[in-house]
Amino acid sequence: MQISSLGFRTDIAILAAAGSTVTDCGTHLLVTTPDNPTYHWGNFMLLRRMPLPGGAREVMGAFDTWFATARHRAIGIDSPVEIDVTEFEAAGMTKDVSHVMTAERLVAPERPFTGGGIRPLTPDEWHMWVDLDLAVFAPDDRNNQRPFVEGKARQEQRLVAAGLGERWGVFVDGRLAASAGLYDTGDGVFRFQSVATHPRRQGQGIASTLLHRMAERAVARGARQLVMVADPTGPAISLYRRLGLETTEVAIELYQSLPGQIA
Repeated sequence: MQISSLGFRTDIAILAAAGSTVTDCGTHLLVTTPDNPTYHWGNFMLLRRMPLPGGAREVMGAFDTWFATARHRAIGIDSPVEIDVTEFEAAGMTKDVSHVMTAERLVAPERPFTGGGIRPLTPDEWHMWVDLDLAVFAPDDRNNQRPFVEGKARQEQRLVAAGLGERWGVFVDGRLAASAGLYDTGDGVFRFQSVATHPRRQGQGIASTLLHRMAERAVARGARQLVMVADPTGPAISLYRRLGLETTEVAIELYQSLPGQIA
């Protein structure tokens, strides 16, 4: 199955390179991450197209068959433009539309941050990123718990070991103030991953300086396109636009939490 969506194409390239299994089932791709079962978007189905009318519940049933012990449903639609998914919503799923943003290189921030060191994480510093991610995202997302984030860290470390990129950090007074990953997904397309700034360090130009520094390193390595997937309603998207990233597509995700047993 050829993936038309740049967001899902880079997502799945990173997952596959980090150890997830991607199975082509013809009408959909099945992505599984056995060593991190609570990673919902590491254990999902990507549909080639919307099912025929009346087919949403059949797709959801197929998900339940593949992921018999999962307490979630996660289904992506391979479409670079927004489409009607009301049938899935009527069946209980929630639609999330992310913006897929791209640039050939990033614009330097007007006031770059100079109050700390900016560099790739060393092997003994990844636990600091886990703590940072939990501090930023766990308060608003009950699914963002330590086993899940530690699993993501293990996957990213495999990408680093394979020479596909690095996770960088901004260190202020010996503490990790911000972090982001940037990885080569093939053909000169580099994808940013998990950008986070500690709540007490936001608004200081740390993230923009970090992303620009990372992008310049990637361009020097042969990057021809930089990709960021962002929440269009979140506070970070304005920062990404100032750096020169522009929305070129959307990514459509359907999600449902499943407490208790699947009927």
